[in-house]
Amino acid sequence: PEGNAAAAPAAAPSKEQSLKVLVHGAYGLRPADLIGNKSDVYVEVSLVGKPESKATTKVVSGKAEVNAEAAADGKVEKPAVNVELEHVLHLPGYVDGDKVLFVVKDKDGMKSDDYLGEATVSDPHWGGQLALEKTGSGFTNAHLMVQLGSGGGLSAALELKKTAAETARKLKDAALLAASGDPIAIGQAARQAGAALGDAKERVDDIFVEIKEEGPVCCTC
Repeated sequence: PEGNAAAAPAAAPSKEQSLKVLVHGAYGLRPADLIGNKSDVYVEVSLVGKPESKATTKVVSGKAEVNAEAAADGKVEKPAVNVELEHVLHLPGYVDGDKVLFVVKDKDGMKSDDYLGEATVSDPHWGGQLALEKTGSGFTNAHLMVQLGSGGGLSAALELKKTAAETARKLKDAALLAASGDPIAIGQAARQAGAALGDAKERVDDIFVEIKEEGPVCCTC
């Protein structure tokens, strides 16, 4: 009878461990320092609800620059700060189910540090492009490139980013060639554009195979 069924044994608590986090870089950030139009960027990483786990990257200064690719495409974007951090952190006390909080700030010796954005991840093996929230008006493309644990999502995301940039450059060159109006040049431009798209598709297909094996490469969670 159901009333006499033995209760299931309680699950053993998850063992605490140290979670490795690689912060590759921060991109599309607002310049917090009006003098110099820059930000002195660093990232605080911690387990949600466990402030004692917080670890901080080094500080890297970056000056706001116009996104050349966006400008070439006619898009209007505010000049933004991009920095490479390449910093490995270790968060103590991680257990299954913990969420990881990333907070990006601008170091300021004269007053409180400025807030540049934040994001949260719940997968301890997640890696890739992490969209930031609370980044300030006009900086909706702000993001981090990160890798948690031993996953390979970051590598795949960086390859996707590189492939997209190379393809955009090749298509732009083809468009400039076709703009001459010369029939021979237009034909050459069409072949160049077709080859660029074909190469990109082949590389993206390879990358998506890696993504399926390693996990997602883009996150806003």
